Amino acid sequence: MVSPNDTYAQVTEKALAWLEAGALMVLVLDPGEARRTVTVYRSAEHIRVLSEEDAIDGADVVPGWKLPVAALFEG
Repeated sequence: MVSPNDTYAQVTEKALAWLEAGALMVLVLDPGEARRTVTVYRSAEHIRVLSEEDAIDGADVVPGWKLPVAALFEG
């Protein structure tokens, strides 16, 4: 999750470092009222920002798993 003390550049740097260390997918939640997004990192070239209208797809990392982004921000 994006911390109020982290810049987006720092978060991206951390996500890419996790991918370099072997993670297959990194999800970063931004719960800010104006954003409420999930950024999905698969590589430096494959970064996708999902809104509350989208769903996270586990793709080849967790086959068959899907989660609506809106469900992460309920309650």
